[in-house]
Amino acid sequence: MTISDEAIDSFAFARAFGPDARAKLSHGLIRKTVEPGQDILHPGDRVNGVYLVSAGDIRVYYVDPSGREGTLYWIEPGQSCILALNSLFSEIPYPAWAAAGDSGVDVLTIPGAVFRDLFATEPTAQKFLFEQLSTRVFSLLQVLETTMRLPQEERLILLLLGQADDAGIVHLSQEKLARHLGTIREVVSRLLRNLAAQGLIALAPRKITLLDRDRLQQMVSDGDPEHL
Repeated sequence: MTISDEAIDSFAFARAFGPDARAKLSHGLIRKTVEPGQDILHPGDRVNGVYLVSAGDIRVYYVDPSGREGTLYWIEPGQSCILALNSLFSEIPYPAWAAAGDSGVDVLTIPGAVFRDLFATEPTAQKFLFEQLSTRVFSLLQVLETTMRLPQEERLILLLLGQADDAGIVHLSQEKLARHLGTIREVVSRLLRNLAAQGLIALAPRKITLLDRDRLQQMVSDGDPEHL
């Protein structure tokens, strides 16, 4: 099996393609590895393809007028960027920043003309696009709701829960946590110290260990089962 075949089969929507569609996709597919933290897209960029994550992740974020960053969403393996998809089909400039995650990212790019052709003829490509749009729009609405409604401590807890690995460890510095939340390091440091004083987390350089995941989940789910 060639690299292109492996890349095609790593995405569920493309597995049902017939020989002609697979050949068209294989011919146009471009693989790129991006180093950790390196920007992939900037505001105003022209999007000329569909970006598919095969390994690692991409952080999509904004920068407010004061220069503070805030994370909109992450793109994980098997997913694509809806802002880029929207820019491609509507021919408008990309409206945010997109950067490789802390472990870097492998990106497969389908040239715009190729994907438009596949979208016009392949039902699974159409389904993939609409699923990406509907899922990400819902998650963006959740981000907006969380930002507007929840106190900063609860937003931080949700971020810690979402970024913790199976061992309950979050490999993010306080500076990066602040960037994700759109706040400053001093605020995050104070909130983390408060959680540590309650015995809920343990702090170490560039590492946070969740000691009581159940209690942390309860703190953000009281009165709101959607945050379980």
